[in-house]
Amino acid sequence: MRITNPVKAVLFDLDGTLLDSFPMHYTVYETMFSQFGISMSRELFLSTYSPNWYRTYEAFGLAEEHWNAANDLWLSEAAKHAPELFPAVTDVLAELDKRFALGIVTSGSKSRVIDDLARTGIASYFETVITAEDISQPKPDPEGLEIALQHLSVAASEAVYVGDAHADFEMARAAGVKFFGVPSEFANLTDDHPDYDVHPLVSLPDLIHQLA
Repeated sequence: MRITNPVKAVLFDLDGTLLDSFPMHYTVYETMFSQFGISMSRELFLSTYSPNWYRTYEAFGLAEEHWNAANDLWLSEAAKHAPELFPAVTDVLAELDKRFALGIVTSGSKSRVIDDLARTGIASYFETVITAEDISQPKPDPEGLEIALQHLSVAASEAVYVGDAHADFEMARAAGVKFFGVPSEFANLTDDHPDYDVHPLVSLPDLIHQLA
């Protein structure tokens, strides 16, 4: 007898996964760090990138006493940009929405995330949206993903998380949720990792439907 697909929910990271925001992130960090006399390096940014932006601050040597000011400046600069969705995102979400509950688990600030989801026309697909303000521990801690699962009344074994960063994978693993990686300019997932696969976003509906 064929086993029924146990997946009930698909949860997504936002930046670099659904939203083509790497150019915005890099420009905003570059502008922000310049206010503190720090020069950006693409190589260091990519090698140290984490959804937990405090790790980025530490990597570039920004003193902790400046972190709150840096946060405010980052948000102010980010508001000047309007990154678009990656191609096929809307089609992928529409296909998955026919069968699964969908959600967002992101380290982004709530105001920016809500604005981006509304501006790009995809807000209605998501039954839960977990942002930086909803958690006390950022990725790779599983708190955000666990809150989303509670909101959806879905067990970890019944969910898939999709992201583009190693911290996304670590969060999913800590929560006991299956992980699919997608390629990204943030680029700190590997194509040959023994514990996850990286696939084009457009292929996800078929892959998730095949899970049994």
